[in-house]
Amino acid sequence: MAPEKIKNQKATTSGYKLISFVLIGIALIALIVASTRHFIFSKTPFTIAVSLIKSGKSASALPILEDLSIHHPENANIFPWLAVGYLNCERIAEGRIALDTALRMGLPPSEVTDAVNAYADFYEHREDFEEAEKLLTSANSNCPTLQLNESRARLYLKWGESELENNNIEEAVTHLEKANSLNNFVQEPLSSVIPRRLAETYKQLAALSEADKDDSKAILCLEKSLKVLDDSSNRMYLAQIYAQVNQTQKAIENYQIVADADINNLEARHRLIDLLIQSGNYSQAQEALGDLIDKEKSVENYEQLVEVSLQLKNYARAVHTLEDACELGVKADLLKQLLTVLNDWAAALTRDQKSEEAASVKGHAERVAEQLNEVLLEEAKNEDKLADKNDKFASAKDLPVALISSHIWLSAGSLTPEGEIKIKNITGKPVHDLTLTAVFYDHNLGHNNGTVILPVVTPTSVPFSAGSSRTLYFSCPNTVRSEHRLAVKLFWNGYFLKEFPVAK
Repeated sequence: MAPEKIKNQKATTSGYKLISFVLIGIALIALIVASTRHFIFSKTPFTIAVSLIKSGKSASALPILEDLSIHHPENANIFPWLAVGYLNCERIAEGRIALDTALRMGLPPSEVTDAVNAYADFYEHREDFEEAEKLLTSANSNCPTLQLNESRARLYLKWGESELENNNIEEAVTHLEKANSLNNFVQEPLSSVIPRRLAETYKQLAALSEADKDDSKAILCLEKSLKVLDDSSNRMYLAQIYAQVNQTQKAIENYQIVADADINNLEARHRLIDLLIQSGNYSQAQEALGDLIDKEKSVENYEQLVEVSLQLKNYARAVHTLEDACELGVKADLLKQLLTVLNDWAAALTRDQKSEEAASVKGHAERVAEQLNEVLLEEAKNEDKLADKNDKFASAKDLPVALISSHIWLSAGSLTPEGEIKIKNITGKPVHDLTLTAVFYDHNLGHNNGTVILPVVTPTSVPFSAGSSRTLYFSCPNTVRSEHRLAVKLFWNGYFLKEFPVAK
């Protein structure tokens, strides 16, 4: 029994060794074949020519590829590289023949895409956009959708830009629309550039249409621009044209969208309020004015809110509004308005047989009348000084700038208020010297908490061109108390312009 067991063990060992030798042999043969194949392929004329093109030596590669194309015309892989080589050597006609041959032979997309894009770029740089379009269109069925669609989008963008340079706005729109239709296949940053340029071009076309008295076309262009990119300036422009053609409700809707999206866009708020009043929507105008005053405290805004409140017979709101306006600086005109409103309110209450309320309002009116007399006496004492100042600043038309937007804030945990205002040159001509002053005023303490000089333009700087806008940034030079009631008062040459509350 033992000898038989030993014999079986020897047989098993011999078989194992035989299998091992066979496997090792197979592995060596595979390694030799792979090495030989690599050596052969790395040294073929084709791979040598490809290497030469990649290293910028297309002139040396062309004879090799031309010889291969003659002796091996069935090898489709030759032709894309032959086309690129011809392109690099500026032999375009021969290159296009090679490229067209490659496309007809049905090569895999990965083999032909780079050659197609190279020729498309060449035509684009020559501004031969039509030829580039023909090439990309014909090659579309042979190349990967993503790569060629991105190339086509880039082509149409460049084509549109070229038309814009030549003031061909309609043609530019056509090409940019084609680029935008391919935007889902495009990567960043191109996918952001295309809709922005299309929206800008729609706006240019709208301006031309408006100049030609074609408001309907202008509206259509701006509506299209907003579908592409919801831009506040384009929406403001659209609202403006709607107002011009008496489509007041649509103008209101667009101004409202802008105001809701940007709480600091004061221009949108002002225009919205004007249209609400014009359309008789006093309740909404009253609400909008309340929101505006939270951002921009000015006598003009308060007076407009008073007018709206009186239209609604809301005497209480009108009185409170005038009293708030007086906090900006008591003036006789404001007190006169307040006195008139109080007297009208008392008369209305008397007609409604509300004697107690009427008596209370009359008492308030008497106190205002006394305050008005004191102010008039004080003004009389300073009549000469006030006359000089009024001669210099008699009308708002003297002002060189208009305030477009503002944002004054105090960040959480900070004791230093900051501000940002945007102004527009409304003189109709370049301004060469302009300085504003921002005064941080604490209403709790009743005094100045810091002054900042804001140089807009100096005689030695670039002029502030007519109709252009600039943004000014500033911060309070002093810290403030947490329980402050701070505001920023803006002055020009000592003339009060606006007051803004500091938002906490």
